[in-house]
Amino acid sequence: MASQLQPSTTGAEAEVRRRIQATGPITFAEFMAVALYWPDSGYYAGGSPIGAAGDFFTAPHAHPAFGALIARYLQSAWDAMGSPTPFWAVELGAGTGRLAADVVAAAGETDPRFAAALRYVGVDVRQPAPGTGVEWLLAERPAIRRVRGVMLANELLDAMPVHRVAMAEGRLVELHVGNGTDGRLEEVEGAAAPALAERLAELGVTLGEGRKAEINLGLGEWMRRAADALEDGYLLLVDYGHNAADYYAPSRPHGTLRCYYKHTLSMDPYRHVGRQDISAHVELTTLRREAESAGFATAGEASQADFLSNLGFDAYRAELAARPGLAMGVRRANLTAMDSLVDPQGMGGFRVLAFTKKNNSSAALPGFVAAPGLPKGEAPLLGPGHMPRPGAEEPAMPSWDELMR
Repeated sequence: MASQLQPSTTGAEAEVRRRIQATGPITFAEFMAVALYWPDSGYYAGGSPIGAAGDFFTAPHAHPAFGALIARYLQSAWDAMGSPTPFWAVELGAGTGRLAADVVAAAGETDPRFAAALRYVGVDVRQPAPGTGVEWLLAERPAIRRVRGVMLANELLDAMPVHRVAMAEGRLVELHVGNGTDGRLEEVEGAAAPALAERLAELGVTLGEGRKAEINLGLGEWMRRAADALEDGYLLLVDYGHNAADYYAPSRPHGTLRCYYKHTLSMDPYRHVGRQDISAHVELTTLRREAESAGFATAGEASQADFLSNLGFDAYRAELAARPGLAMGVRRANLTAMDSLVDPQGMGGFRVLAFTKKNNSSAALPGFVAAPGLPKGEAPLLGPGHMPRPGAEEPAMPSWDELMR
């Protein structure tokens, strides 16, 4: 039996322990769902975990050029669909609302017609930061139908609960979560659900002895829900991930599970339960298969670096580098932050995938091909909701090698 909980134990951890005591060890997917999403005390149900005061950064917090270029992608989709009004942009897992605010601001500065048609809705389990200025839906999934426009998700799928498996003495086992003799949560080997072995067989994957790996059995349902919500338009996904052969390669003997706490990287999900981020890379081969099974057609795929460059990143950067009147520190901070978006050893290596429904499969949207012309207006500058400006203490971020190995 577990030892008495410490006063600092979160409600999420208490719920995990309650379930274990009631039924025995639980799957890692169940543990991860509680740790991240348990009401009031799960990691994503509490305060903002993103930014300098949180545990990690995402591209929208690195520099507003990311949102401005996403706005350009949305406008190209609007054009390809015949300029409908209203044109919906539904962001799933909208977090603090930083991307939403940057997209709406950029749309308003470049094309009044598009800005008037755009209806941006953020969907998340928590309230956005003050002053976001967009519509918001508090929900785990889009309680919305007949969307004509774009549904998008930036670094969302990596936070979906995953099952963990291992190869032990020649057989596939599932790693559950139980109470150890010292009262700490620990891994417990159990029988693997048939669906886990079936997934690996479908991918032609055989794990080596002692290998651990993650399997996301929820991708199919997630894609079906997205397809049900989107009547006509595009699904745009940005995340870090790999094709199956690379995802399950021998070079990743411990899998891809990563935890972030106060900008510190670890692989121990059983500490700081409810207070640290837990994520796993996205297995892209299954993602594409599930998208097609749900009724989507592939509309494009690129690295984030190529995607942003095709949308006009280089023109934005050149304009900012040559803009007169900027203080040297402001210019340097903005250029450094912009460069982080396309760094191939960092966020530039993320994958961007687009899927489409209805009559849009033949439209070659900018982002996956070079956009005609250049972005209108000046590149946006770092604001209060972005990374620290000159003089602020820089958090110690994990390197890309640490993240991806």
